[in-house]
Amino acid sequence: MNLYELNERKNNSKGFLEELLGDHESIIMNIRKNINTFTNDYGDIGSSDFITGLLGEHEKTAWMLRAHLK
Repeated sequence: MNLYELNERKNNSKGFLEELLGDHESIIMNIRKNINTFTNDYGDIGSSDFITGLLGEHEKTAWMLRAHLK
């Protein structure tokens, strides 16, 4: 079953963009929680740097979606 059917949102472009923005914001929070884990707990600076790059991409996309929704 579609998520929009579960929470009874309208199937329109604004609703889809809002949902996409929420997904990116969720990913951003999860990445932020894990950056220090890779560096400090695992000593894996390469992976920490990689997910920091991913964080930047998701933040950029979220910013563009927020700007579009205004």
